[in-house]
Amino acid sequence: MIRFPVVLAIVLWVLSAAILPATSAERRVALVVGNSAYEHTTPLRNPKSDAEAMSARLEKLGFEVFGGTDLDRRKLVESLIRFGRAAEQADVALFFYAGHGLQVDGQNYLVPVDAMVEFEAEIDISLVSLAQVMQQLERGSRTNLVFLDACRDNPFAKELARSMNRAAVSLAKGLGRVQSGSGTFIAFATQPDAVASDGSGANSPFTSALLRHIDKPGQSISDLMIEVRNEVMAETGGKQVPWDSSSLTGRFSFAPEPAAAATSQSAPAVSASMEKEAYEQAVEVGSCGAYEAFRRRFPDSFYAELAGERAVAACAAPQAVARAEPVVAVRSAPARSGVCQPGPFGVTYCASSVLKSQKGNFYEPDKMFDGNRDTAWVEAEEGDGVGETVTLHFGRQRKLAGFEIVNGYDKNQTIWSANSRIRELQVATATGPLLEVTLQDVRGARRVDFDQPVDTGFLELTIRSVYRGAKYRDTAVSELYPVFAD
Repeated sequence: MIRFPVVLAIVLWVLSAAILPATSAERRVALVVGNSAYEHTTPLRNPKSDAEAMSARLEKLGFEVFGGTDLDRRKLVESLIRFGRAAEQADVALFFYAGHGLQVDGQNYLVPVDAMVEFEAEIDISLVSLAQVMQQLERGSRTNLVFLDACRDNPFAKELARSMNRAAVSLAKGLGRVQSGSGTFIAFATQPDAVASDGSGANSPFTSALLRHIDKPGQSISDLMIEVRNEVMAETGGKQVPWDSSSLTGRFSFAPEPAAAATSQSAPAVSASMEKEAYEQAVEVGSCGAYEAFRRRFPDSFYAELAGERAVAACAAPQAVARAEPVVAVRSAPARSGVCQPGPFGVTYCASSVLKSQKGNFYEPDKMFDGNRDTAWVEAEEGDGVGETVTLHFGRQRKLAGFEIVNGYDKNQTIWSANSRIRELQVATATGPLLEVTLQDVRGARRVDFDQPVDTGFLELTIRSVYRGAKYRDTAVSELYPVFAD
């Protein structure tokens, strides 16, 4: 599932650049679990060998390893308790899980091999929530690392859908976002709300890539994930894009730099303004290479996570490609009508209508650039919103390569399904051809690339048809960003 930037207006927090080498004084503990032999749902081929290989590698890197393979719920909970007690006295705590995982109403769960779930009320007593794991992980260690190779189809989707009066397809795939405290790094085998591949080898593509790069001396964990992401994307043809989220407060490497490479001369200080300026430049460029270059240069910056989430969308294979009509016209910019609000990088967002606030929720155009999927612009016209427009005014001529969109009200699966989503868009620019774009009806970020960049001072999107909501006819958009090529 492709991830989008989070709130751009967050107060800047500059992360420490202190290096945390593995030394004899640093205690490292890991809980490694690989579940393959499921008793009541589809067995999996790779997780057991994934966990065995990862355990062996982590032991070589100085970790005390807990856990095991094919754990039922009792054994999984027992391992989690032992690990949590060890984490209280550790400097670094790591959790690696391979096996079935699922999300229900925004909560992530790990599936023991003896689990059988037919009703929603059985979830908490049959499965182990990821929140419980995070609670144990963060008991005392200052650096917490999570690797989840569990982004597969929900094995109990049909049973849960029947008991919850939903369609099976309405239950989100894979795992969802994870909220964590400071000092925590979380990596998924693929984007939230997407499904990862088991691969054809002894290990999954994600675990294989981790094993190949995890022990490179001096490599930061941010650089490790860039290598892993590129390798997995290449192996899966762009279908699987590993995703990470970091609130680490220092630089972490699994293997320290060789002693000969150490230097007593400290690196030049990087100011907050330098990081902010470099991040804004990367956003203006909008390319995969620009975001990855920023992360390599500032791996421990607050903005590294923001760049990482944008990189997931920019580096993925385009989900929709706009097809042009052969006739090219020159158009004047539409009038700034409706509700207009200034956005980032000099762009003004205008919406032809806005739904009135309800229960403290607001639906203005600024919700499309706040980086927060818990909010959305919602149109206010009667019916499905067909004919409503969103126009982005750039303030000057720009070279526009396309746009990124989070379609629908993407706060959670229930709200997303309840409200209408855009199906077909007409896209107008000043000098490019008139475009017709069909969006897939899936959650998450999607990028629409033009056949070639166009010179324009605006981008106008007109709703032509919608995927009707299960409860409301109002059509919503959570996020919308132009992608510039200049």
